[in-house]
Amino acid sequence: MVIVGGGMAGTRLAQQLLAQAAGVGTGPVALDVTVIGEEPHPAYNRVLLAEVLAGRYAPEVIALPVPAAGAGVRRLSGVRVVRVDRPTAEVLCDDGRRVPYDALVLATGSNPVLPPLRGLFEPDGRDDLHALPDGVHAFRTMDDCLALGAAVRPGTRAVVIGGGLLGVSAARALAQRGAQVVLAHQGEHLMERQLDPGASRLLRRHMAALGVEVHTECRVRGLRTRVAGPGGGGRAARPVRAVELADGYALEADLVVLACGVRPRVGLARAAGLEVAHGIVVDDELRTSDPRVFAIGDCAEHDGVVYGLAGPAQEQADVLARLLSLTPPLPGTRGLRPLAPHRGSAPDPVPQTPEGLDFRYPGTRALTRLTLASTSGPLDLAAFGNPTPAPGDDVIHLTDATRNTYRKVVVRGDRLLGGILLGDLGTVGALARAWEGDEPLPATPLLHLLTNDGGS
Repeated sequence: MVIVGGGMAGTRLAQQLLAQAAGVGTGPVALDVTVIGEEPHPAYNRVLLAEVLAGRYAPEVIALPVPAAGAGVRRLSGVRVVRVDRPTAEVLCDDGRRVPYDALVLATGSNPVLPPLRGLFEPDGRDDLHALPDGVHAFRTMDDCLALGAAVRPGTRAVVIGGGLLGVSAARALAQRGAQVVLAHQGEHLMERQLDPGASRLLRRHMAALGVEVHTECRVRGLRTRVAGPGGGGRAARPVRAVELADGYALEADLVVLACGVRPRVGLARAAGLEVAHGIVVDDELRTSDPRVFAIGDCAEHDGVVYGLAGPAQEQADVLARLLSLTPPLPGTRGLRPLAPHRGSAPDPVPQTPEGLDFRYPGTRALTRLTLASTSGPLDLAAFGNPTPAPGDDVIHLTDATRNTYRKVVVRGDRLLGGILLGDLGTVGALARAWEGDEPLPATPLLHLLTNDGGS
């Protein structure tokens, strides 16, 4: 098996395959998995990058466990796959090597969205991360995090463009490093995908207490750069000096962070002739349009949804590991389910799931959690589902301005439709279980959903 992508999804899949193989008996296990990762760093927990930027964790603290040498999994780091050759069942790498596969998993993740801002790219029109002006960074990888960490100083003027989950996390981390941070968001309120206006106002007050200046309904038109002295070249020839807004106002900036969303990396799949919509289209067994090729994580689109979150990526990896393993093993076999070598233009049929076992991926009901630390104390946040009620829905809403807490759930019939908790997550465990399991709510007053004191 070859896994293209050494991030959280690909690493989790390799770990789970090892666990599945180890659970089928003792003795040698026929496991041959190659993980090809473009980043030179060890695999890491991307969710905690903001903590590294804030100086709370060292990079090695967020590293993910790696399989022991000789365990049947090898990792190629700093290697980029440039083509998938389906007729020969090989992947071609940028260092010239060709790696054959019997099963291929695409875990290529996503790329940051680069907005069409005036002055963002070189005059030659290149629109990639290597063409950005000096001081302008995405915030997606460990390299992005380390570059920002090396550039920020107390008093550094930083502008974060984008007020979603990633932008809020980056702004908070930079503020904790002593930067003067402005957060510019085009939408009406912060984290509009997760929060309603009331919750967003509480979040905005917390960001202001951190020293972050927040501008919503604020469209950025372009970047202003200065020309470096003689001998300058590349990024250094265009250091950023300001962010220009649509009304002509300029925000002075030494650093600019682009947090405008992400886009699934589907180039390899599209070039290989696989079905691609917004992401790489997969079925309930996480197969692409080629039955020997699978996709998981940020690059995968299941039932019309690209999740782009760590939780669903890990759940998909777990499901796929079970799908590709024998649980329990068929008589006379152990380890990974045997896959006949695919060396022709017509793929061999993949064996069906053992009778009575259901390894299908049903989709993920994702709950978003975030902790924003500050000197005055952390602000905990949890959001799930759709917090916007329709006619006939029940809404339970409790706000305590003195304690900076905000709690709201939307109920349709006997099911949770969505909810938002800020400042007090005491009830999040019970709510998360009911939401993720799509379970009927208990026959108690609905107010009990949001209180730890029996509704008093």
